Amino acid sequence: MNSIVLGDSRDSANYPDKIHLTITSPPYYVGKNYEKDYSFDDYRAMLKNVFHNVAENTVEGGKIAINIADIAAFSKVSGRVEENDQVLPEITRNLKEDDCHLLARYIWHKDPPWHNSQHVTYSDRIPATYVRALPNWEYVWVFYKGDSPKREDMPRMTDMISKEQWTEWVLSVWRIHSVPANDFHEAMFPEDLVRRLVHLYSIPDDVVFDPFMGSGVTAVVAYKNGRNYAGIEREKEYYELIHKSLQAVENSLERLYSAPPRFEQNRLPGFPKR
Repeated sequence: MNSIVLGDSRDSANYPDKIHLTITSPPYYVGKNYEKDYSFDDYRAMLKNVFHNVAENTVEGGKIAINIADIAAFSKVSGRVEENDQVLPEITRNLKEDDCHLLARYIWHKDPPWHNSQHVTYSDRIPATYVRALPNWEYVWVFYKGDSPKREDMPRMTDMISKEQWTEWVLSVWRIHSVPANDFHEAMFPEDLVRRLVHLYSIPDDVVFDPFMGSGVTAVVAYKNGRNYAGIEREKEYYELIHKSLQAVENSLERLYSAPPRFEQNRLPGFPKR
């Protein structure tokens, strides 16, 4: 395993045979360079195609985690000031046709995106009552494949994550800082967001997959945390970047160490248990 395909995620031949966890953030249809060849209908059809491929190759009880926001498509769709399209309900309906069902919903509460807020500003050029909200949150929805979210022959949850981690992560609002600067890719999501999903919804040696690999954060975090990675990236520039990032992990000590999930194991003898 541990491979990234340079290709199109709409092509089912580019997928691994066995996926345990998918973590992905699809294109948002907001005018990025890598979206320039899509109409909105093309975009919706692409999402349906890709997640059908993901579902087809996900094991029974495997998970699909999707990070996406409502799409502010502006005049590209309706010609009005703003057309907020909620794509996750449509993705949910499509995945249900492929026997994948909603398990958990999280809100990623992130930093205010002022640098992307040319349409939300305090200015004497804005008339009264024309006030628009600045979205500083996104969705993370998790789906499971098959009749049950329980995979066979799994270790205990308490052996995989600590009670401290569980207490923080089981809450449905995750306050995680955005990536400070998208130096390598136009849309990067933070490692901590991916790390939580990796630990909650996979175990060591599972295959963690991303059909929109982008900057490679999913693969990097999976590799750092003892999982196998797989993914697809269509842009050669980003494909090469991903391999450089993975090589940096390979050359570091970070991949060789992961803290035991049960913090009690690290306490000195004689110290009381909290």
